[in-house]
Amino acid sequence: MPFVRRHYTPPSLRLKTFLRANRFFLIGVLLLLLGFLYLLFTNQQGDELIAINGLRTDRLDWVFITGTQLGEPIAYVVVLLIALTFRLRTALFTVLTGATVAVVAGLLKLYFAEARPMRYFFDNFEATWHSLNLFDENMRNWGYSSFPSGHTASAFALYSFVCFNVRRPKIVISILCFLLALMVGFSRMYLLYHFLRDVTAGAFLGLLVAIAMFFLQWKLYPNNARLNDGIWWTRTPK
Repeated sequence: MPFVRRHYTPPSLRLKTFLRANRFFLIGVLLLLLGFLYLLFTNQQGDELIAINGLRTDRLDWVFITGTQLGEPIAYVVVLLIALTFRLRTALFTVLTGATVAVVAGLLKLYFAEARPMRYFFDNFEATWHSLNLFDENMRNWGYSSFPSGHTASAFALYSFVCFNVRRPKIVISILCFLLALMVGFSRMYLLYHFLRDVTAGAFLGLLVAIAMFFLQWKLYPNNARLNDGIWWTRTPK
């Protein structure tokens, strides 16, 4: 027999209400993006990677190699399984969020075809390339798919979407989601996969996709009891 809980009331779709409810997370992301933009305009491309590369330790390698997976499909699977127990609507749009950000980021990568940091440094600043504390060959990416960072876009889309959908404890969830997304973005630079510009663009793209998906999910039969239920939960009527 399924568990029973109170009727679920769809959130208000007024922009003012949305901004107020998610102000902690949105302010954090906004300040982060502004900080990134400041660094982009005051430093040459690659300076941030050289600085971060100087921090390399075996322990940090493990932290960021593990942390970068928070922006991969496995993270979406975990959120999907949790969402299925609470609300089918959120589970469905978790998948759509991941698919949308993957397609958009992929198309942008094809269009811009920017060199990855390994290729960029080797082709343009070979002395700098030799001075870097490089990862093993199997972890190096020499391609032309740097802009934007797909992992960062994926992470900011996923954790923004989670934050927008969780009503409480809002401050705790906002901080946690922000830190998880930030971990992925920083890991992409630490691992020499992306420049700061790629991470900045990825974070902004992910945030936009998450906002769009949050509002879109409630345009689809907002009062449908089945979509608003989870696998093991049913709700009593009003």
